[in-house]
Amino acid sequence: MPIVGMSVELLMQQINRGVDGARPLTDEHLRDTITQIGSEVEEFADMQQFRCDRCGRIIERTDKQGDPVECPQCGVDFRTTPDGFERTGTNHVVRVDMLADRPDVYDPGGMGRCIRGYLGVEKGFPQIEMTDSDYVVTIDPKLSQPSSFRPYIVCAVLRNLELDNELVKILMNMQENLHWALGRDRKLAAIGAHNLDVLQGTQFRYAALAPDALRFVPLGFSQDDPGSAMTPGEVLERHGTGKKYARLLAGFDKYPILTDESDAVLSMPPIINGELTRVTEETRNIFLDITGQSMRVIDRALNVMVTNLKELIPQMTVERVRIKLPDRELQTPDLTPSRMALSVREAAETIGVPLERDALVDLLRRMGHEIEPASTSDLTVLSPAYRNDIMHPIDLIEDAAVAFGYDNLPADLVPTFTVGAPREIEERSAIARRALTGLGFHQVMTLGLTSEEASFDKWRIDVGDPVRDRAVRIENPISVEQTITRVSLLPGLLETFAINKQHDLPQQLFELGDCCFVDREAETGASERRLLAVALIGPHVGYADIRAAFDAFAHEVGATLDIQPTEHASFVPGRVASIRLRAISGPTDGTKARAVGTDGEIGRMGEVHPEVIEAYGLRHAIAVLELDFGAMLGLE
Repeated sequence: MPIVGMSVELLMQQINRGVDGARPLTDEHLRDTITQIGSEVEEFADMQQFRCDRCGRIIERTDKQGDPVECPQCGVDFRTTPDGFERTGTNHVVRVDMLADRPDVYDPGGMGRCIRGYLGVEKGFPQIEMTDSDYVVTIDPKLSQPSSFRPYIVCAVLRNLELDNELVKILMNMQENLHWALGRDRKLAAIGAHNLDVLQGTQFRYAALAPDALRFVPLGFSQDDPGSAMTPGEVLERHGTGKKYARLLAGFDKYPILTDESDAVLSMPPIINGELTRVTEETRNIFLDITGQSMRVIDRALNVMVTNLKELIPQMTVERVRIKLPDRELQTPDLTPSRMALSVREAAETIGVPLERDALVDLLRRMGHEIEPASTSDLTVLSPAYRNDIMHPIDLIEDAAVAFGYDNLPADLVPTFTVGAPREIEERSAIARRALTGLGFHQVMTLGLTSEEASFDKWRIDVGDPVRDRAVRIENPISVEQTITRVSLLPGLLETFAINKQHDLPQQLFELGDCCFVDREAETGASERRLLAVALIGPHVGYADIRAAFDAFAHEVGATLDIQPTEHASFVPGRVASIRLRAISGPTDGTKARAVGTDGEIGRMGEVHPEVIEAYGLRHAIAVLELDFGAMLGLE
């Protein structure tokens, strides 16, 4: 979860806004209130402020953090440019460990609005008046083709701003925080804020252009220097931020570019804005653009930006922008609230208190929701357009519980008492981990979701092999890299080798974790098995090394197993062995299949095939073993 710093003075102004005779909250009272709404205060601190000389970005650092290393906006490396920033003073801030699903409270505007509602000062959500503008953004049809990955854009025009040093800093931080929380480090959403007054015309174009199609001055470079103008391809090679995020455009032959009527570049999403449209304290009108893969994500990001800036700058006006997609038109921002039905009885039973309808309505309004007229048993709840976390009635019930106060819930004893005890598999796993660590292996923990390419194709396991049918497939995967649950720990170990190939050899890794398999006898159709995987890489690694490691481990944990020659496509022929139980038990028809085999085989070890090694970009010999740890212990 991100740590966000907010000016205490500005946050107090937002909390006390519109309250006659309000007394400022103490730091301790503010800490308690922020904790009660679901976040955690790290500390109150005096932050040193630094201004980047190249792009003007304000960076705040504690004394413990020291001077900044690089600018998060333009990417300048202060280690090679030590005079690239200036100290501009200090700011008393509260540093808050934020919930990842509440990006609408990552700045003083959103947090102040949330706290005012929680304290009962202002209930429901604010109504923001918007008008239509003359601005139109036309999306190039090429951006909707498979060769592009950012087909959507939403925009807004913000007028009558009065910015100062603090508000410019908040605007920039708001962009970066949303890049992380909603944009997944700019992959799903990238935000640009531009000085509207320097742009020409009202007809903008969002197009897919070749890497050398035009030249522009990226943010942080001088417009007066002829050498500052770069092509999109050069931005990815020369600009600090371009090099950092070049991976997001890897493999594409055209890059997204947003231009005005004079072909001046506003931004090159998701990499960098143009220096021409840089926002400063003198900026009075802003054009916001957010691009990405998902319309829902970029809609929410735009709504957060618009509504939170409106909280901080009340005189600001908002104008819609017409977006012309290849197949339809829309106007953004769209602040229409979402509607969801909620049962009063279900809410009361879930929270565990006898809530009446009026009481539940009050709790929900304190958390920023509104209620449409409904029957006495159900509510129709209107949630604000900037809330990204309301996707199910249980989310509304959670909000009501927060407003009620977890400290106010009655403390009742459970009707049935049980005595907890560790599972045997966990106790034996702890012993195994200590044994392998003692043998000089480093433990890693890899992801539970993977892909067929990583699990099978790289390991020379062909289509039609029965092992592929044992993988549990994700019905609606979020990416092509997470389409199945893992059925082996070995791909994760070799990926770790690939990531660490710059370090000295030999390297020795192990992982002891769960894998998921199709199981026709299980209630859910799938079951988990505890697997152990060990891997060694080095210039002289061979079968003898992994066999020695196996024998030492088996001795340490008191296991007696048989080793027999076998063959497998993932291993070097003649250099692979089958690990088997001495006594075969349990069904062998595949209905209760073990992790590796069904005929007493619980694992394999040997030298990895050269084609598998090359698939991971590695150049040294690798020996591995993997076995069903639960089966080895007889814990079926």
